[in-house]
Amino acid sequence: MRDSELLSAALKLVRKARGMSARQTAAAMHMSIRTYQRFEAGVTRLNLDHIHRFAKATASDPNAIIFSILIGTPQYALNTADNMLSTVVIVGVQKLERAVGDRIAELDTRSLVSAVAALFDGLIDQVVSGDPTREWLDDGRAELAARRPKPGR
Repeated sequence: MRDSELLSAALKLVRKARGMSARQTAAAMHMSIRTYQRFEAGVTRLNLDHIHRFAKATASDPNAIIFSILIGTPQYALNTADNMLSTVVIVGVQKLERAVGDRIAELDTRSLVSAVAALFDGLIDQVVSGDPTREWLDDGRAELAARRPKPGR
């Protein structure tokens, strides 16, 4: 997919998931319906202001929309619209840059890969393994039910 197609797909996924029409979205972005339609269709050049206005109108993450183009996955914009993963990552990078400034160049690639891999591996484990609290409660309930006397004893 071309960048414009990725952007278009991401915008449509988010807008439709929010239950908004193109007309409603255009109005919330303070632009004409035709301008919005061209933006959503990916006909215009990549416009960060429009992406930020769209995100505000749809209560989604503007950085997730941009990341979805960068990683080639429009669904990512919808999947992270509420948890703001992309914005969290950018805020972390911004914090690092502010804290160390020019010394950021001293960080070697191996250390960066290790840190980022640990972060994302931890997030993957959290999602894949599920909620440990839920599992603990389910196991406990099953054990209680197994030990409880059956009716009629």
